[in-house]
Amino acid sequence: MQWFLMALWAVWTWSQDREQERLKERARLAALYVNPFLSACEDLQSRIYHILELGGLRALRQRYPDGAYAAETLYLIIRYFGWETVVHRYGPYTQDPVVTRLAEAVRRAFATSDTGLPVGPFNFYHPEQKALGKIVMHRMAGQYGVEFDTISSYEFKERLASPPLSESEAIQQSLEALRTAADDGELPGRARLALAQHHLVDLLRYLEGKEGYRLFPGERKKVLIAQPLEKVE
Repeated sequence: MQWFLMALWAVWTWSQDREQERLKERARLAALYVNPFLSACEDLQSRIYHILELGGLRALRQRYPDGAYAAETLYLIIRYFGWETVVHRYGPYTQDPVVTRLAEAVRRAFATSDTGLPVGPFNFYHPEQKALGKIVMHRMAGQYGVEFDTISSYEFKERLASPPLSESEAIQQSLEALRTAADDGELPGRARLALAQHHLVDLLRYLEGKEGYRLFPGERKKVLIAQPLEKVE
């Protein structure tokens, strides 16, 4: 009997240790990949929503009279490209079909030219998305060993003046659209941004449901669009 109780205790202890290791690993993955990706998604969808629905360009122009808001908005788009690539390769959702479909839907909104969306501002084909994402990402030593991070928006602004960013037609067209658009958000490329924002909101809701927490409290709304979206969930 004593031997049996000792065996049960050993099994229970092993199970508890395994659970603690699993929780530690889950916390590590969240810190390294999930939380930064959630931040990238939220910052981008929020910026798009405020520009297209809440007259956000007016406020941005008051805050950045030198036009720096255009570079900052573009930075948020490209930062998403960078983190999406990292999460898809290293994060805990590499084999999650819903995350894969929703993330691809965001990329397709920026890339596609076969659904009536014209070539122009905010139109980044898949190869350029990957290349731009790599430009803003870098590795560094951190609490969990080698970690990923993005360059700052200030450094990104400086790099815009030099190749390859200065030679990208998509980047220059996007900057021009943001700088010259009306305050109400009726800018060229609006349809692309609206599509991307819808899919970003869906992606955030799914990930928050899987993780069981929200980094960003408050109601999250979608941009109004004229036509229904293809269902990707």
